[in-house]
Amino acid sequence: MRRSVQVCLAAAVMLLVGTAFLFAAGQQEAVVDVEPFDPDREYTISIGGYGELEDAYRAVAETDEFQERFPNITLEFETADFDGHHERLTTVIAAGEATNHIEALEIAYIAQFVAGGGLYDLAAEPFNGLEAGEDIVDYAMANATTVDGELLAMPVDIAPAVLFYREDLVTDSGVSVQEMQNISDWDEFLDIAERVTRDTTGDGEIDQYALPTAAEVADVPLSGGAGGWFGPDGDPLEPREKFIGALELVRDIREAGVDADLGAWSEPWIQSFADGTVAMTANGAWFGGALRTWIAADVEDWRVARLPEPASIGGTFLSIPEQVPDDKVMAAWKVIEFLTTNPEAQLTTFETIDAFPALATVYDDPIMQEPVDYYGGQQVREIFAEIALEHPELDVTEFDAEIDGIWGTAVTGVIEGDLTVEEAYEQALQEILAVM
Repeated sequence: MRRSVQVCLAAAVMLLVGTAFLFAAGQQEAVVDVEPFDPDREYTISIGGYGELEDAYRAVAETDEFQERFPNITLEFETADFDGHHERLTTVIAAGEATNHIEALEIAYIAQFVAGGGLYDLAAEPFNGLEAGEDIVDYAMANATTVDGELLAMPVDIAPAVLFYREDLVTDSGVSVQEMQNISDWDEFLDIAERVTRDTTGDGEIDQYALPTAAEVADVPLSGGAGGWFGPDGDPLEPREKFIGALELVRDIREAGVDADLGAWSEPWIQSFADGTVAMTANGAWFGGALRTWIAADVEDWRVARLPEPASIGGTFLSIPEQVPDDKVMAAWKVIEFLTTNPEAQLTTFETIDAFPALATVYDDPIMQEPVDYYGGQQVREIFAEIALEHPELDVTEFDAEIDGIWGTAVTGVIEGDLTVEEAYEQALQEILAVM
């Protein structure tokens, strides 16, 4: 019997070794056959982007380090508004038409390309993006990595979620700065929101709200909603209490009457941050740049506090579509690698458009400890960095894009009072199971 056990153990070991060998061989097969980068050839690489990305990447291309490393690369740009850029990209990739050599993606669109394909796997050779991005914050790399280990894009900037608040409006409502800076859970958050929401003129009508809309916090308990739709056993919307809690939060906010029910990016929504209609808002770090430069440039009382749990709202990733000609792919990768992993490039992007760096090694740079005048001298960048390093890692799946839409419908149903929390959860769960 002992000999039989030994034989069985030996066979099992051989099987494990063989399986490991086959797995390693399978991993090694992830190779992209493209022409190598030629340092003696002139390249023109086009980047498709949105918003102010062009300003940032032009500034990077003008730095001495970029010019010295890539004197043979010239950058061109195709820039559109946020929706227009993503609509164009989705359309041309689906149709197999020509794209730019590099295409920017906002984090919410990553899952769409997991399901539909069309982007190079940057984890494969000769990119080896997982190794190249080893110093990028873990959660951002996870947000672009599938459960099968494919890397669809490289994170270039991130958006740790924080609570922006107006100190003057908050303190006039009887809430101290210390309370704002030490919100430990959502019960405390809601208590503060109720105290901040009030009638400031005495005419019997509420004219100051805590939040512009209840929906803006819906994904914060879900780490921003980018991935994480499945539990450890692969079941959707698990653990159940996490998703039930998120629905209960938006229900409680709406029932408490502390949000102004303003449509995001509508004129009243934009104006509310300058005219005092709202005293707080949960958003990504990038929103601070919008506040400072045009939404509420003349308001001197905006400050930053941590939300009850780490999350992110937004973030930009750079990808290479599969339609890119073979002889341009590696030049495009060289540009992406520089923009995402070079400290000077990351800081130049940050200083140009306030896009928070995805590269964790720059968090020790002195600029991250500098007080920011717009926030009353607060060292807000340290807060952003802390949240980025604490953020959970959530891989994406081919179902995430559809799940996001289904979950959004559930949240709306709860906010509008058309569904109870339990009804919304069960409806979303059944729709997701049908999709799967």
